Amino acid sequence: MLLNLVLRMDSLKFKLKTIIYMFVVLLAVIIVVVLYLLFFVNGSATKSVGNNWFSINGASPIINNGKLWVNFAGIEGCEYCAIERYAFFDALSNFGNWSYYGKAVTLNTLPVTNYSQLPQADTLFYHAYEGDWTLDFLNPHLVYTSKYVNFTSEELYNDQYPNPSPLQSFTPIENKYATKYDSQGAVPFSLIGGTFFEVGAGSSLVSNGIPIIFASNGTGYMPNYIINQFNITGSAINKGITEEANYITAMICKDINNAAPVCSSSLPSV
Repeated sequence: MLLNLVLRMDSLKFKLKTIIYMFVVLLAVIIVVVLYLLFFVNGSATKSVGNNWFSINGASPIINNGKLWVNFAGIEGCEYCAIERYAFFDALSNFGNWSYYGKAVTLNTLPVTNYSQLPQADTLFYHAYEGDWTLDFLNPHLVYTSKYVNFTSEELYNDQYPNPSPLQSFTPIENKYATKYDSQGAVPFSLIGGTFFEVGAGSSLVSNGIPIIFASNGTGYMPNYIINQFNITGSAINKGITEEANYITAMICKDINNAAPVCSSSLPSV
């Protein structure tokens, strides 16, 4: 009888161990599934793809009316925003057309005498308080059209140094990405299709912490110098802007399944 009791206790212990083991396995599976859903399906895990850009694992491209959503957010006085605008302007030219008062323009054909000391003027370039000469994305006469890309941009603060005021705001979807991937509020903050993002300027656009559109003494180059240097293959400005533009182009190509002719070119692997 005592033997039967011992055998029963051993059997109960075995069953209890089996239940505990199955519970631990089930708990591990649940944890793995939750982590997968949290970090991959919802697009939280990120991976560097080069030049300060990151991909969002598991995210699907945001397509509106057949066009890929691309967004740039900066502030008017920001020197890193200033240089990033040139790269965006150049990259987006691969997928559509820029026009100014209805006349087609590209980065290397911009009228460099069309500039102002103040932003929000009817000019293509303005001089921001951090010393940079940059493109005026807020100019209503500077229009971008494309059958592949829906480009949006905001200037979050104006150029009223030393106390800039809020100027434009993120849309709800932009704010969602900014809250998750740019919690410190750094600018520029750029998004390609909701699948790639960049906080700050592309690394090829900055040398020793200084944007490449600045002279060694910290003075911003004039628009004619910037565009002239862009047209010189191999110059620092040409190489920096071209490299960042190529990354932007490659990411757009990936999100639109290489539908544009430029996507057959030799581009970075993203």
